[in-house]
Amino acid sequence: MNTSPTTVHELLEHTADHAGERTGLVHGEKSWTWSELEADANRVAHLLRRRGIEPGDRVGLLADNGHTYVTSYFGILKAGACCVALNAGNRAGSHNRLLADAGARALVTRAAQVRRDLPEIVADLPDLEFVALDRRAPAWELPPQLELALTADLADQPTGRPEPVVGRDDLATILYTSGSTGVPRGVTLHHRNLLANTHQILQYLELTGDDSVLVVLPFHYSFGKSLLLTHTAVGGRLVVDNRFAYPSIIVDSLVNHRVSGFSGVPSTYAILAARTDFLTRDLPDLRYLTQAGGGMAPTLTQRLYEAFAGRTRLFVMYGQTEASARLSWVPPERLTEKLGSIGVGIPGVDLEVHRPDGSICDRDEVGEVVARGENIMQGYWQDPAETALVLREGVLYTGDLGRRDADGFIYLVDRAKNMIKAGANRVSAKEVEDAIAELAGVVEVCVVGVPDDILGEAIEAHVVVASGTPEDEKAILAHLRNRLALFKIPRIVRFHDDLPKSSAGKILKKVLKKPK
Repeated sequence: MNTSPTTVHELLEHTADHAGERTGLVHGEKSWTWSELEADANRVAHLLRRRGIEPGDRVGLLADNGHTYVTSYFGILKAGACCVALNAGNRAGSHNRLLADAGARALVTRAAQVRRDLPEIVADLPDLEFVALDRRAPAWELPPQLELALTADLADQPTGRPEPVVGRDDLATILYTSGSTGVPRGVTLHHRNLLANTHQILQYLELTGDDSVLVVLPFHYSFGKSLLLTHTAVGGRLVVDNRFAYPSIIVDSLVNHRVSGFSGVPSTYAILAARTDFLTRDLPDLRYLTQAGGGMAPTLTQRLYEAFAGRTRLFVMYGQTEASARLSWVPPERLTEKLGSIGVGIPGVDLEVHRPDGSICDRDEVGEVVARGENIMQGYWQDPAETALVLREGVLYTGDLGRRDADGFIYLVDRAKNMIKAGANRVSAKEVEDAIAELAGVVEVCVVGVPDDILGEAIEAHVVVASGTPEDEKAILAHLRNRLALFKIPRIVRFHDDLPKSSAGKILKKVLKKPK
């Protein structure tokens, strides 16, 4: 067996060959070994090929985390197709538009996932030939040319590996992310991009087959995808728990499944810290925590570090979908020294801070963070104009403003698009958010610019406080006046029970910007 996989699905094959009897996936009361997962992925691949799927075809995948997602994802790749990963939290119209944009020939899903929406999802899609799912609902009125391939037929498919038909330079995945105009754009990731980033992450996390991770991030999201691929690569154990709406259950799962790792975005940790005993619970098996998906307030990073010091390593990381997932990390032993930093480039990634003319910024000079590495995308699907805005000669222009210190560690100032233009001043939303997050009892905070007839944009703060903490706008504004220039003080503080989030847990600023 080739010990250096050249395609993403060969990660699964390699692990099935060398650690096939080890448990690879746990979801609820069920578990599957790596050999069982690979056999089921092979069945999916054979079903797709017998339905006419050819190398390079796009196949949509709409499923929550679990056995269906894992085996279908690898099965699509084994068939030689490109997986169009759909966000299960989106509405039917969004799924329809993305399938149309990708020119998908097939969709793999589950009836429970689309029970009300399948007719709208598949409407007016001339390229879509069939939907593979577990059962048909009698009420569905579907286009006459669209076929249903029931996954009950999978039992009749061979479990052997299909003949390989793609290589490292072929398209593996399209992940849709918001564009500069707000219209989703398809990030095209080839097998070599995903393989490179998988091995880059493994180098600094030092994962082995003895590691396991509790997965609350969706696999359609690049951070979640990296958990799937890294643990598949080493033959670790993926424990899926889709119940983050009940955060105390997640902490119980950490204990009960004795996982060695946990990953989340800033809101994941903010909610666990505020609403559970996560910071005080005895978690003797937990070896590491990873955080990415947006900047975490330094005060929360400090709380996590202090709560887990000496027993669990905390990895603060930074990345983008356009980079397959990861671009930088802060070595845990330097976390308190470099509090607030996104760190240095991961192995194989060069990070720099550039001026608008492309020259490298001096130390502590603010510019745009740019990245080079084999993990960088090839471009946006059928969108050369958007691609040209962010990708120039293989260099990714992230759209994030940052500065580099004397040791080469990068600190983000903000996303360029999140800078608020308040009159003649430009205000970093992140700076205001970090200041509010310093206050005891603040669980989450998001600062946005909203239209204003005089200033152009006015500053609004949206805050969630812990149970028992008063919603005290005056106290927040008084704290900010002691910390920030007057032009950075929000016009108003709005309180919420929860902030709107994507299925990946990222706060949806565009929702908060809508007129009240």
